[in-house]
This record gives sequence, structure tokens and C-alpha cells, in this order.
Amino acid sequence: MSSTNRTGQLVGKARMGGNYSASPIYADGRLYFFSRKATTMVLSPGRQYQVLSTNRLDGEQMATPAVSGKAIFLRTRTHLYRIEQAGAH
Repeated sequence: MSSTNRTGQLVGKARMGGNYSASPIYADGRLYFFSRKATTMVLSPGRQYQVLSTNRLDGEQMATPAVSGKAIFLRTRTHLYRIEQAGAH
């Protein structure tokens, strides 16, 4: 992962590890990255590389998740998940 400023100059770079095919998404003030092994890395946006959490689901994930309101829908090879904070809907 790398970030640039408004002029396109590189201001930061970090390796997250893993194999990714789903597109990263930005939702509710956070960046989400989804590996093929169904591990989600949640990062804080900004110039500092700050991992907020790492979560693991069952199965393999290759599709980009969908966002609806405060919910994220993730599909793995074997499951469909809706992830949302309790009381958020």
C-alpha cells in the first residue's frame, strides 16, 4: 500500500502481507482491505500506517464487498456475511 499527496509525490509506503484480489473500500471513515484468505485489515486513513483491526472469516474471499448504510456484506466461497455494529441500523 502506498499513499501520495496532491501533486502525486509518494509520502508513505507499507507492506500488508497476504494475497489480495478484492478492491479495497472506504466506508464510515475507515479503509478496508480483503485478502483471499478472508482476512480483513481495517486501516485508518491518513499518512501514518495505522492498523485498527484485523479480522478473519471462514472460507476464501475474492469478491469486492458491498456497503449499504453502516453494513458491509462479504461473500466467501461458503458464506455470506453482514457485518454491522449492533444498533447501527
